[in-house]
Amino acid sequence: MLEAREQRAQKQQMLLNGHKQPVISLTLNIPGPIKVFRGVAEAFCEGCRRVETLLAQENLAISDQKETRAKTGYEMLYSVAAEAAALKALMVTLEEQDALGRLFDIDVLDANGRQMSRTDIGAAPRRCLICKSPAHACARSRQHSVEELTDEIYRILCAAFSLQ
Repeated sequence: MLEAREQRAQKQQMLLNGHKQPVISLTLNIPGPIKVFRGVAEAFCEGCRRVETLLAQENLAISDQKETRAKTGYEMLYSVAAEAAALKALMVTLEEQDALGRLFDIDVLDANGRQMSRTDIGAAPRRCLICKSPAHACARSRQHSVEELTDEIYRILCAAFSLQ
């Protein structure tokens, strides 16, 4: 997992250096060691579709993109000519759009590589999938087991994609 994070950071830096504009990073919020299971590919594709559709609706051009599909998870990076805070605000709307959106982890790096936070744009912190408390507090305290979280994620995937 650490190696996958380092590779993602290198790809992000390549896009930042090559285009000198913000980068959107889409992954899925899946805790634990198993990152790819039934429904994950569909959720990832839907996340990409939603990001691309929203950018097109806002007339924001994607300058470059890089996709990775590995057992450590799926990720899509987009280099976009736009203001980073505006991009972050748009991406937060996707993360909060519906239950499936809650599974999207959409980071925005400004042109200097600084990760934009929800607080940078005045948005509320993410909520836990299970108890609706602040997600970072639940994660830090391990309030819920990986199995509980994975069960909830799978329930969301089944509802979104009519999986049996």
